[in-house]
Amino acid sequence: MTLMTVSFDTSLLTSYFNSKTRATSGTANTAAPTTATSPTGTTRAPTAPWEKGGTPEDTLVKNILSGKSFIRESAVNLDLAGASNDYKKLYTLYTGLNSLRAVAAKAQSILTGSNPDSISNKTELNTLRRRFDSGIGEVSTYVKDADYEHLDLVQGTITDKLKSSVGIARTDTAYFAKDIHSGTATSEVEAFKGDVAFDISVKRTGTTDPISVHIDLAEMGSETRSMSSVVSYINDKLKAAGLSTKFAVQRTAGGDKTVEVNGKTVKVGTNPDTFSLKIQGDSTEALTFSAAPTGDSVFVVQKTGDTDKTTKYNKETKKFETVTPKQTTGMVKFSTGGDTVSAPGDTFWTAGRSVQNDLEGAIKTVHQTVSGPDGSVYVLADVDGTTEGQTIKGTQDVALIKYDSAGNVVYARTLGAADSATGYALSVGDDGKVAIAGSVTGTLSTVTTTTSSYTVDGKTFTTTSTKEDSGTSGTNKTVADSFVTVFDSAGQEMWTKRFGSTDEDAALAVTFGSDGSVQVAGKTRSVMQGGVGSAGGWDAYIRSFDSTGKATATVQYGTSGTDQTSAVKVDGNTLYAAGVEDGNIVLRAYDISDPAKPTLTGTRNLGGLGGGQIGAIDVYNGKVYVGGSTGNDSILGGGSGATAFHGHSDAFAATVSTDFASTAGDKVVYYGGAGEEKNVKVQFTDGKVYFAGQTEGEIDGTTKIGEADAYLARMDVASGTVEWSQRYSGKDGEVDPQAMAVTTNGASVLDRLGLPSGTIEYKDSTLLTSGTSVRAGDSFYLRDAGGSQKKIMIEANDTLDTLAKKIQRAAGYKLKVTVAKVTGKAESQLVIEPQNKTSQMEIVKGPAGKDALEGLGLTEGLVRTAEDTSASSSSKKTKTDTEKLFGLKFNADVNLNSEESITAAIKTLDDALKNVRSAYRYLRYGEDTTSSDDSKKKTSSAGSAAYWNAQASNYSAALSRLTGGA
Repeated sequence: MTLMTVSFDTSLLTSYFNSKTRATSGTANTAAPTTATSPTGTTRAPTAPWEKGGTPEDTLVKNILSGKSFIRESAVNLDLAGASNDYKKLYTLYTGLNSLRAVAAKAQSILTGSNPDSISNKTELNTLRRRFDSGIGEVSTYVKDADYEHLDLVQGTITDKLKSSVGIARTDTAYFAKDIHSGTATSEVEAFKGDVAFDISVKRTGTTDPISVHIDLAEMGSETRSMSSVVSYINDKLKAAGLSTKFAVQRTAGGDKTVEVNGKTVKVGTNPDTFSLKIQGDSTEALTFSAAPTGDSVFVVQKTGDTDKTTKYNKETKKFETVTPKQTTGMVKFSTGGDTVSAPGDTFWTAGRSVQNDLEGAIKTVHQTVSGPDGSVYVLADVDGTTEGQTIKGTQDVALIKYDSAGNVVYARTLGAADSATGYALSVGDDGKVAIAGSVTGTLSTVTTTTSSYTVDGKTFTTTSTKEDSGTSGTNKTVADSFVTVFDSAGQEMWTKRFGSTDEDAALAVTFGSDGSVQVAGKTRSVMQGGVGSAGGWDAYIRSFDSTGKATATVQYGTSGTDQTSAVKVDGNTLYAAGVEDGNIVLRAYDISDPAKPTLTGTRNLGGLGGGQIGAIDVYNGKVYVGGSTGNDSILGGGSGATAFHGHSDAFAATVSTDFASTAGDKVVYYGGAGEEKNVKVQFTDGKVYFAGQTEGEIDGTTKIGEADAYLARMDVASGTVEWSQRYSGKDGEVDPQAMAVTTNGASVLDRLGLPSGTIEYKDSTLLTSGTSVRAGDSFYLRDAGGSQKKIMIEANDTLDTLAKKIQRAAGYKLKVTVAKVTGKAESQLVIEPQNKTSQMEIVKGPAGKDALEGLGLTEGLVRTAEDTSASSSSKKTKTDTEKLFGLKFNADVNLNSEESITAAIKTLDDALKNVRSAYRYLRYGEDTTSSDDSKKKTSSAGSAAYWNAQASNYSAALSRLTGGA
């Protein structure tokens, strides 16, 4: 038999198997189960934007900075004729989101680079922020308005349980003091040595007379004064008085002890445990601590760390760039009696210091601190991020934070400005009311709340109504206006007023009158509301309000130069003002017997300020005191100096009679050295003056420590005697005091123990306007399946409970809204759920500048019973079909204001981009295409490709053997 050799091209078979491989791998990102069905009726789809390789980020940024819109649907050309218009909309949305991400990434590279503070980088960063904010608006509007045929999108999440992330305080009867000891609980404690005695006054609910408990460690005799033994002694005293409150020992485990070796952190051991006192209180027992005073207490808020710019090599740009180091903000407390001991972890400790706190990183600048009548301290700060759990709405907000005398936070309040605000002035009244003032740009919601009473069947009921005020954005929303806010003694907002001229202005000083009236002073570039005219340049102004917030009068004055009112003080029916008028220190007095007609009764020019600033004014014992910093060596004409001028720039304090007559009692004192003592913080107490500042030079009576030390001093203005002083250093040898608060006789042995003087507050306000950054008048919407919306407006007296009821009523009881405890925190949160399986409601943000969702910690989204709560999509019934519903998880409140906010912005954009891809795949293949399945599809596709590659290789080898390799 003759065998016939048949020629066969093995490449044909190999090509067949290779085509199977390409077919499999080519659909790796969009392959779908054979059971899926496209809602468009075909799996043919135009190429998605992410499948084209993508436009480089630099090009995207360049397009946006050249003025191109983020949303440009008309510019989208799909590469498949007749494709569903839904693809075009998703393509447009994806491109807009991707452009936003590119802008955010560019801002991140600048802010985290080696020289973010250069003029060019700052300019570009501001441009990126402005365009990003505009793009957020474009994308949000497009998401809301786009009409899809085969699916639907909501901007937020799809969830069956929406929880607020900002908690409202609950009653917390645990008080944690600062660490006072390291070692063991049974070893002797340095802070307990010597005379340690104090009193605890306990007021029980429903009783009139408090129970007094005297604590004196001398009663322990020769027993070792350890943490355990002292706590046992105190508890025995409390128990004997019939009280439920107890003390306990709080232990904190010691962490790793490390050192830096050649730039690397190396562990060399373990730090000892630290201990503090803990109070386990009872909500029915109010505790008030007191002790014999050992001196005045001085709180200082300061910045520490190197400020010298350095040059470093940037590997990316291959250039040497200037780097500005970051400083930290902290708070320290000193006693003029020096009765303190070093606490564990207190770095750079100085004798007399009892408190050292690092303040939150969001605190950008502190302009003023003031001590309260209970020994507490109030801090007025500009913040650019979440502060004490409260989110902010804009780029910068104002925060009022109250600390007890031991340095623990009592409460925090944020102004709630929609764009930007700065807090310059702070005052605390004798009754505990607090006023803050400053400048605000953009929207600041203010309302008028009216309370009325009516009687039915002999019972009296009250009702309140809230009306939004006009002019909440000012005459020009891009120009700063003045504002003043007054809080009651519990820190609850009583009223806020925004006012100003047609041009820029700012409130720089505020004070209370004995009748609760408020005087606000500052500077303006135009005619202030109620003013009679402008002298040109910056004018000074004073605006008066009664105790309810009604404006009663405005005074405006100045020269053709630069003028401002820097400090104000009310004494009886006289308002005293200290300001700068054409470079001179000028005192003014007004008779305010008639609140509507302030009458100027006198002025006194003390001389040139010499490039300095005015920090404070006070009235005491028939004299007016004013202080600050100056470069003038002849204030008051130079003949009244109780101390001599030292050179360049000194701290100063001057006093004249209240009638401004020139007398022998006129005095001026200077404090400083041969260097410059600028930006001095000043406070007067009973004819004494306290100075706080920074110096690089020598000052008599002190020893230079670091490169730029902090100094504190108390002087008698009449004699010029320095009665107490302190000089200290910090990290990198640089400390810069930002603000100071003094409490006369506020220091005691309690400072050594980490315990507060005054009453411990176990519960903060439950008002939403106190516990969050929302303001009365802020709002959000509920939107039902039919598209109708109902507005939820925050009122001044709203709590979580009242808000929950509002939401339920507005939703037609389709939502279940409850107030729940936050696990592990003494806080409550709002929980929103569908009432039943068929209920659904969309949560929509409020108007720009007046949105309440962000302040409440709620996100936009659809609340409904989800088939799969882990997915980013769900289904909703329409009249004709079942549409797939996708939640973008797109937070429109993101911004590029800080490194943290940029990171958050990029995350929300990445989430939104991923969910657009899911929606795109659904259009092509139908169900089972959520992003969570991507990895499975890729794995499946990769496995198929590997299988066909192996098969092709095997068949090719077999044929090669049969044909002899031909």
